[in-house]
Amino acid sequence: MTTVHHRCIKRFLMAAIIALAIPLSVAAFHGEPGGHPGCGNFAGHGGPGMGCGMMPPHLCGLNLSEAQRDKLFEIMHARAPAMREKGKAVFKAEAELRALTAADDYSEAKARALADTAAKVMSEMTLARAGAERQVYEILTPEQRKQLAETRASGGPGRGRGDGPRGMGGEGRTPPPAR
Repeated sequence: MTTVHHRCIKRFLMAAIIALAIPLSVAAFHGEPGGHPGCGNFAGHGGPGMGCGMMPPHLCGLNLSEAQRDKLFEIMHARAPAMREKGKAVFKAEAELRALTAADDYSEAKARALADTAAKVMSEMTLARAGAERQVYEILTPEQRKQLAETRASGGPGRGRGDGPRGMGGEGRTPPPAR
């Protein structure tokens, strides 16, 4: 009796796994080639019928030349290792600060030093980001710069993601409503 019962449970579980796996796999492969929009092939963006790939959203639709896309790729990837190290430093300082709050040897001076370290590294990251964005701006033609400014003014692509105080064009943002 128990053998039959176990077989029924096993069959039911297998049927349930298959029933769940099929719709989930269809959902995973549905949509743009390359998966999530924005997670595509960097060099493959901008062609007819293609999304922006990994290009920053505020540069979508600027019709960049192949040479400009190559330079953009160089700029974005040259800064990646340093930004990763800075990100790890911020994470470490913040983790140490969280641990310090529950430690027996908590002191305001130690907490301030850790917070200052995190803030300094975040400041360096912001400056590095601004420098890279300036390099990108310099590879644009005057027409592309004008188009970028018009897109920003109209609230076009890139307005909500990576376009705040750290992004190009953040000066046009409106402050959040007062409470």
